[in-house]
Amino acid sequence: MNLIISSFFIINLFLGICRAETNKFFEIDKKNFIAVKIKKDLLGNIERGKKIFISRKVNCLSCHEVPTIEEKFQGNFGPPLGGIGSRYNKEELRLRVVDAKSINPDSIMPSYFKRIKFERTPAEFFNKTILSAQEVEDLVEYLYSLK
Repeated sequence: MNLIISSFFIINLFLGICRAETNKFFEIDKKNFIAVKIKKDLLGNIERGKKIFISRKVNCLSCHEVPTIEEKFQGNFGPPLGGIGSRYNKEELRLRVVDAKSINPDSIMPSYFKRIKFERTPAEFFNKTILSAQEVEDLVEYLYSLK
């Protein structure tokens, strides 16, 4: 009997880890490491994505390096992003922006489209995402253009 109950819980745990997570904009497939856009009319823009990337709002440049000469101070803590659009498709890039911790729970990269619900989160940020769905798409479009 204990074996049956234990097996049931282990199977449900495994299925829970591998199941797709959905919000109204993106479906996260943890098994295939992708985030699929649900709203097909949500289109990204490379120029807006670049502005988001270099902005202090997300601070990507503090950790990552990109092939652009206008930005003099770039990070070297995270992986360099030159050529990332050749290594990953948009769905794979989207997952890394939406919820990097679903790929690597020990990552220090923030999950930019996951609701913030930490105990000490200030009220004005509680249960909100860092980026909007549109900003996620713009950032994905910019990253995908880095080939």
